[in-house]
Amino acid sequence: MKKQLANIISKTLIDIWNETPDENIEELIEKPKSSKHGDLAFPCFILAKNLKVSPVDVCTKIANKINESIETYDILDSVKSIGPFLNFSLSSSHLATDFIPKVISGDYLKRKQSKNEKVMVEYSQPNTHKAFHVGHIRCAALGDSLARVFDWEGFDVVPVNYIGDEGTHIAKCLWYLSEKYQGEIPEKNRGEFLGNLYTKANDLLDLSLLTKAPYPGVIAAEVKELVVHSKKQDWLVLTLATGEEQKTVVTALKDIKVGQLVAYAPPRTRVKGKAVGEVEKEGILSEGMVCSEKEIEVSSDNDKIALLPSNSNLGEEVAEIFKIDKSSESVLKIHEERKAELSKVLQAVENQKGELYDLWQTTKNWSLEEFEKIYKWLDCNFDRIFFESEFGESSKKAVNKFVEKGVFHKSDGAIGVDLSEDGLGFCLLIKSDGTSLYTARDLTLAEKKFEEFGVDRSLYVVDSGQKLHFQQVFKCLELMGFKQADKCKHVDFAQVVRPDGKMSSRKGNVILFSELKERLVSKINEEFLSKYKDDWPTDEIEETAYKISLATMRYGMLNQDNNSKIIFDLDEWTNRSGNTGPYLLYAYARIQSILREAKASDVEPDWSLLKDSHEKQLILHMQEFYDVVEKAANSYSLLPICVFVYELSKKFSKFYSECKVNDPSKVELTNARVGLLNATASVLKKGLELIGISVVDRM
Repeated sequence: MKKQLANIISKTLIDIWNETPDENIEELIEKPKSSKHGDLAFPCFILAKNLKVSPVDVCTKIANKINESIETYDILDSVKSIGPFLNFSLSSSHLATDFIPKVISGDYLKRKQSKNEKVMVEYSQPNTHKAFHVGHIRCAALGDSLARVFDWEGFDVVPVNYIGDEGTHIAKCLWYLSEKYQGEIPEKNRGEFLGNLYTKANDLLDLSLLTKAPYPGVIAAEVKELVVHSKKQDWLVLTLATGEEQKTVVTALKDIKVGQLVAYAPPRTRVKGKAVGEVEKEGILSEGMVCSEKEIEVSSDNDKIALLPSNSNLGEEVAEIFKIDKSSESVLKIHEERKAELSKVLQAVENQKGELYDLWQTTKNWSLEEFEKIYKWLDCNFDRIFFESEFGESSKKAVNKFVEKGVFHKSDGAIGVDLSEDGLGFCLLIKSDGTSLYTARDLTLAEKKFEEFGVDRSLYVVDSGQKLHFQQVFKCLELMGFKQADKCKHVDFAQVVRPDGKMSSRKGNVILFSELKERLVSKINEEFLSKYKDDWPTDEIEETAYKISLATMRYGMLNQDNNSKIIFDLDEWTNRSGNTGPYLLYAYARIQSILREAKASDVEPDWSLLKDSHEKQLILHMQEFYDVVEKAANSYSLLPICVFVYELSKKFSKFYSECKVNDPSKVELTNARVGLLNATASVLKKGLELIGISVVDRM
């Protein structure tokens, strides 16, 4: 329709001004703010600028010229000028005759012509030895649906996964399994079982669960002398005795007295994630710091100095003074022993030999087997699965190759590149101990994508917390000379949270996939399908429950702006009358029910009978499908398609409430309306298919 209108406008410009427009008229045609003004509108501002005539005059002259021969344009009922806008009312019968047969034949909805561009979509990227939970579904749904959209748009799409199968989190899990776990290995949900072990390992390795003051190196010191700073009256200069030596500390904390025992952080300790050092303060060298109660976590008061019990020994660690179990041995000793055990596990896995390495391979397979089942349920597909362990050694070689080319630089055994001129800071690739970091591995993976798979465009569907990481990766790829670097795209998205806050595998407060699936399917059966228990075959009830459950999750995850945080609410997402997946499936099933009951004949429909405004709105909306899918691809978001299918479902509902489909006294009109509903069902089905939702014929 837009193309035909653009041709009419261009022809009229030539007739009046003998001018051929330079602008792409078709791209400027839009829906008017109010449907009362017409079906489509064209703003005349740009034409007016080129013609050196006011926009209103241009608009009026074009409208008058078109109206002189309006009967020659089958597409138009009328055209009128409203200020600087040309407003077109389209012919309902022409719309129907031109459009509906294309949909019914399948021509309108078939995959677009090949664009000869290969797009790799990397998505999901779970870690083995961690539980797959509801938050992971957003990435899986977004990545898989983008792959579907780009494929329909004519791109050669390669969907891939990049699984984290090594690292500290795995060592923690294996350490707990091999050293602490006493129970039986479950037969089902072994991936989630490993995730639970990881959570328990974190608890044992969390010093804050052993002591109220989890800061190694912070010790008890006695205030021996105290004077006011000569240049800053609100500062105190303290002389502290630690048992073996005395230190000078400048502080702004108040209510300190000689003889008190305070929490002292010497240089080279860390407090609240920051390194403590020696700092000159107005001519006096402050050797470390005295801590407030908040700084060592014994209270939330940041202005009150952390005073220690009078029976504390000078130099005694505050971690020991504030240990939770007073009867236990040294908490720091326990903590160091556990960390040493963990280090041995990590080293054994890295050396790729021995019982722990064998255990790593066995347990990794538990996770992979579970992932495979989950992806099947989610209807996510991959052409290739990469593993982080593939790129440990190869990434070191690749980075060193570009050190020789002068792209990256080595210093004290570490390798990196300064990207501060681009606002990206320093990018460390290889640590001084020879360990390759994530960035180095992503560079090697990207090189493999470009050279082995011939990728033209590479999409990374990863949460927004990795924004800086991918900015650095893409800049490094540019410096390495890969022309595809400017076609690498980080498709970022916000987190999924519970109504009561953020989920964390480390803290163990996630909604596990198995738990979600069980709750969801049970809820769908109870609220949607229980009434059909004695009428439908069991396998149909199970299949329908699955499809409604999947629609609930995929639509709930995709019907959001990528950058908007999602609050997961199962009751809201399963509402059959709201903006939900179940509502969309119900709309499709309702159309199928109407079609089964309709008394249509085999005679070719007379589409020109479809003149009702509700019929016209359905057709006009369906004609936006191409633009909507293209917008989804260009924005890397499925929200446009979600909005489209929801609005289509509402327009169908409005049409059906206002227009009688099955009217024995009007057989020809019944035929036409049956065709309209067939077209509506086809477009709705294709839109849902692109977001990974399979339709049901009844529910």
